[in-house]
Amino acid sequence: MAVSETGVRIGIDVGGTFTKGVALGLDGQLQAVSHAPTTHDHAQGVAAGVLEALDRLLTKLPASTPVLLVAHSTTQATNALLEGDTARIGVLALGEKRDKGRIRKVTQPPAGLRAEWAFVASDQPDFRQRAQAVLEGWQATGVQAVAVSEAFGVDDGAAEREAGVVARSLGLPVTLGSDLSGSYGLEMRTVSAAINASILPTMLRTAGHVREAVNQRLPGVPLLIMRGDGGAASLEAFEETPIHTVVSGPAASLGGGILREGLMDGIFFEVGGTSTNVGAVKDGRPVLKYMTVLGAPTGLRAVDIRIAGVAGGSLVRLSRKRIEEVGPRSAHIAGFPYASFASLQQLEGARLVELPLTEGGPGGYALLATPSGERFAITPTCAANALGAIGEDGRAFGEAGSARLALTLLGERLGASMEAAATAVLEACAEKLTALVRELAREHGLQGMPLYGGGGAASVLGPVIARRLGVPFQAVAQADVISSIGAALAVIRVERERSVTRQDPTILDLLEREVGDEAVRLGADPGSLRVETAYLPQEGRLRAVAVGAHALSARTRVLDHDELHAQARLVLDDTARLTFGGQYHSLFTATHELRSLFRRRRRHPALVLDPCGVRLLRFEDATVFVGTPAEVLAQFSAVAAGPTAPHVAVLTPTRLRDYAHLHDRAALNQQLHDSLRLEPQVALIVRRE
Repeated sequence: MAVSETGVRIGIDVGGTFTKGVALGLDGQLQAVSHAPTTHDHAQGVAAGVLEALDRLLTKLPASTPVLLVAHSTTQATNALLEGDTARIGVLALGEKRDKGRIRKVTQPPAGLRAEWAFVASDQPDFRQRAQAVLEGWQATGVQAVAVSEAFGVDDGAAEREAGVVARSLGLPVTLGSDLSGSYGLEMRTVSAAINASILPTMLRTAGHVREAVNQRLPGVPLLIMRGDGGAASLEAFEETPIHTVVSGPAASLGGGILREGLMDGIFFEVGGTSTNVGAVKDGRPVLKYMTVLGAPTGLRAVDIRIAGVAGGSLVRLSRKRIEEVGPRSAHIAGFPYASFASLQQLEGARLVELPLTEGGPGGYALLATPSGERFAITPTCAANALGAIGEDGRAFGEAGSARLALTLLGERLGASMEAAATAVLEACAEKLTALVRELAREHGLQGMPLYGGGGAASVLGPVIARRLGVPFQAVAQADVISSIGAALAVIRVERERSVTRQDPTILDLLEREVGDEAVRLGADPGSLRVETAYLPQEGRLRAVAVGAHALSARTRVLDHDELHAQARLVLDDTARLTFGGQYHSLFTATHELRSLFRRRRRHPALVLDPCGVRLLRFEDATVFVGTPAEVLAQFSAVAAGPTAPHVAVLTPTRLRDYAHLHDRAALNQQLHDSLRLEPQVALIVRRE
């Protein structure tokens, strides 16, 4: 599809309550916004809500506007696991015949999954026939998907792949353990594969509906799915490994905040209708951790998200003369409309009632009951509207008179004024969230860093939480649709790990190339690629991560030399000069003179741009060496000493490599020597502390 300078990127976030869509122009400006109810109970599942949000967006755009891509985040995988909407699976364990007993112990499926288990010796001549017999037997008893996991499959996955071919020939969706993780640890790989297989049938149906819906409206337009690690991948990749989309909604909102607002360090929270997600941003990236799913550790990383059962639609529960709790039950789940979205006529004659929501459940939920039999919820959104804390352009803006009436009745029950009752509701919400924010900030060394807010009620709860923590607060622009914006920006992210006994530069170099090539295969623009590597000695792992913008998601017009130079001057200043140019990247440096009362010193910032002017790397002060690998490594060795390595990035004619997590000086030197030896010219960028 030809890229148009007038095209738009569409991002759709499938939330628990609403499905929200945005259309972004190539300049990043918001062109249109849509909201639709999330259709969990529809025959087509959430795909129906995606289609409705997409249709509403398209009606707001000129008919001739080209759509360059559609990307969406989804709670489908998370909900399927939480609600037990999983398929009956078979776990096929492979290995040498003599190891059957040991393999049996570490390849059992996680508790909570409906699963069969079998072992087939992969070192026997009749391996394929035995595997086929097991799979056919499972299929006859109703097994819907298969997980295949082999001892040492990361070294030689031939048997896994052969079993996968047999399963697919029988029409069984299959997950191979070595496809999900390249690390040793048979138990971890088996758990990951089993969980992935358990949601494969549901995800395949959803993907089919989404593909059909989008193709009907926008044939030929690329369709991407957000991943839980903040990256994005094709719909085909989603169909193979849906487990990667767990927490993709929170990941999209973090990505939106980072890419649109330039967030660097702090805590980010997004207030929805039912729950609030809290995540961390460090060095301009979302903080990741290994996922635990169904109580079992996996070898897959996703954004470190804490979820609180309190949000804009949470219900208020009372006890004697005080508020007992706000949330986790919400008006959306209970089926009550907000009082602040009702007219005064609808609430005429209303009185406060306190009821349980379920038989035998806790009572005291505060509702308004009208003479006509209708019931309305009192929520934090109502409290904010009663206090006039939501602007007229806010998505959560409601009827101020109705909100004040609801909070007046609540205040009478509490023996307080309307204002005091509304403030008490918001403080009860903030108390829950403050504990989560404080815990996350302490865990990741972000105490005192700013608090950033997204979601419809962010501007209401954010200042309260920030005041309790003594930190600054900033609501991001378009907070209500920040997740959809994050999806529209569609970052491709590929991560691979290998188990090693020592830091091997050759393996690391191969791993770098592997993630870079895979990112390009998934649609990343080679010019936007940034590859980072890390050696984790305590865990015995090498990790490589490639991050890049989708080829149709980055700025799509290549800038000429003068335009690139102008972009660099805009960031650095008029002293910016081109220091190194490659096929996909340009390195600019500048000189800033800093004067104080007693001395003056110079700082040399460095900036790497891709051909479209996207900023890939920026150091506030750096030393840059340019030349052949031998020349720059000799210069680097001459000026840097000590066992601890500085933060180094390397620019070659075709790739940007970042060695931020390589702290051992000897290991860094060896890695630089081995990975650069075949390059004709390089630029070595050393960050000054």
